[in-house]
Amino acid sequence: MYDLQQLFSQLKKITLNRNTQPEQAATIEELIKLSQDHDGHKRENAVLRLGMMGDPVAFPCLIIRVNDWVPQVRDAAVKALSKLMIDENVEAIIQCLPQVYHLQNCHRANHQDVIRQVEALLLTETNRCHLLAAVQSANSYVARLCLSLVIEHQVVDAQTLLPMAFASKDVLVRAQAFRWSGVHYPQVLETHYLSLLNDKFMPIRKASLKHLLMATNNAQVAEKGLVDRHSSIRELAVKHCQANGNDVVAFYREHLTKDASTKAAIWGLGYLKCVDDLDKIKYFHQHGTPSLRKQALNSLLKLDSHNSLAYLLNGLKDPSPSVCKESARLMVKTRVYLNAKALMDIICGSEHRHTARACVALSHQINKWERVVFLLMLMSNEQVVSMFDEGQIKSELANWGDDYNRSFNQPTQAQIDEISVLMAGVPATRFSEHFGSFAHALKTLGIHKRV
Repeated sequence: MYDLQQLFSQLKKITLNRNTQPEQAATIEELIKLSQDHDGHKRENAVLRLGMMGDPVAFPCLIIRVNDWVPQVRDAAVKALSKLMIDENVEAIIQCLPQVYHLQNCHRANHQDVIRQVEALLLTETNRCHLLAAVQSANSYVARLCLSLVIEHQVVDAQTLLPMAFASKDVLVRAQAFRWSGVHYPQVLETHYLSLLNDKFMPIRKASLKHLLMATNNAQVAEKGLVDRHSSIRELAVKHCQANGNDVVAFYREHLTKDASTKAAIWGLGYLKCVDDLDKIKYFHQHGTPSLRKQALNSLLKLDSHNSLAYLLNGLKDPSPSVCKESARLMVKTRVYLNAKALMDIICGSEHRHTARACVALSHQINKWERVVFLLMLMSNEQVVSMFDEGQIKSELANWGDDYNRSFNQPTQAQIDEISVLMAGVPATRFSEHFGSFAHALKTLGIHKRV
């Protein structure tokens, strides 16, 4: 009997060693993978062991398991997380704040206790410095959440917080700090207005300039606004200078030859309708810098509106895609409509693909039957078709089909005749599913394609 008991005892030890040895040798990477297993028991076991290992690398994985569909796994994940919530892991926990707060939108259980436990750890005297430093985190989501925590729990005073928040690369962090301090600590914010004139976010620069101009008639501040890169800020500065009797025209004429502020000067002379400077603006319309040509185009439309069409057509043929796009935008804004022949002439007279694409976009503004003429002209011209890929042409045909019933305009007899001639000139290779539906719509006019 003794021998049998000893034998059973040895067999039990062997069995236990076989079952536990692989688990003891499992790495954290293997346990993280096992925590995603379809078997709930394996997930629960992996989660508990991750908690005992105490490695903060497991934190993101455990947060996911906190919302597991199996209650036992959720409970195990909460216990495991509580073991990881120590001061040594606080920096890793801060990086997981977006996932932690995402639990607010997960409803398999109430996760508020987990969230409050994380917040309590971060808000201790020992860890507040880490929380404050994370306001400048490279991870925008982390920075925003840390700022909200610092503000909500008044971790530091405004004098300490604002310089850190305004130095953040994330625009929403800077904007939130600006709004919050403007409401609760306007006197502290006043000390930052001057430096915020250099902020990359236009609304912050504009609000700062507005407050500075209201407080004092500072010529240097106003001049900085006159050459700001955004037109709405320049408008604010112009109106302030005019109200205080400053010669804004002379200022812009002087800066027309200064590289750093030439673009603003071109805008200013156009905005102020300085017709005497028309020849100077025309010079920049042919300048080698695309941004100056683009701004000159806008100003010329204000100073020389009688020749606006010529400027816009030249802009469409510009070698710079940005100038071409701006010209097309201004055509739509000023309601300048070109017929099919005019658009095709521009495309054929230019070697730039962006010009062709801009003309196709402008064709959406014209009568739907005139657009049919344009599309048929395009498809029958091999040189023009080579500027597009097949998908772009199919897309345009599909767009026309989608818009077909939005207008009940009927074609003129001249358009019908022209469409009939052009249909005969479209190569049979152009047939596709989209061209078939396009041709079917034209059959209602008695226009048939003969193959």
